[in-house]
Amino acid sequence: MTTYTYIRVSSIDQNEARQVKTMKDKGVLKEQMYIDKASGKNTDRPHYQLLKETVQEGDTIIFDSITRLSRNYYDIKDEYEFFIKKGVFLEFIQEPILNTPKEKIDDIVQVALADVILSLLSAFAQKERDDNKIRQAEGVKIAKENGKYKGRKTHLVEGGKEEARLNAIVEAYKAGTSIKDIRVTFKVGTGTIYRLLEREGLRG
Repeated sequence: MTTYTYIRVSSIDQNEARQVKTMKDKGVLKEQMYIDKASGKNTDRPHYQLLKETVQEGDTIIFDSITRLSRNYYDIKDEYEFFIKKGVFLEFIQEPILNTPKEKIDDIVQVALADVILSLLSAFAQKERDDNKIRQAEGVKIAKENGKYKGRKTHLVEGGKEEARLNAIVEAYKAGTSIKDIRVTFKVGTGTIYRLLEREGLRG
């Protein structure tokens, strides 16, 4: 049985060092750490999807928090249930009450309580993200009114070959190519792809 960890930070500008140290202290080996630098608005993250394919029944995954799974209420519940059905044990450092038991629970009331707690914490995770988006939008609006908003730049710039590459990424996404395949094909970071697609109005 293997113990893995999943680490996520919301953007390429953030540092995952704190989570990495925490997991090392828990005894997780570096090769069993799966790390993404991407938003938690959905589960379309390359290393997270790879981890889902890798874990087997009886393995354990440690998360710093349930918010590392996702920031979407339904995604959190679906992903939690996915691992349970696969026979994978889950541990959450900040929410140990959600740690999955090593033995089957026959008390239906205890099962129901665990589900209620999961639902509440999932709702709080999404509410926090929604509130942050509102505050960010308000900040951008004020900056635009004051003529100080310049927008967030991607690592791809307009003009010449880079602009052709930028357009190719957009067209590939429109054609149904996955973020993972775009990342590999165009050798560009996931965060850059997301920012480009958001700028083009293709992702919210």
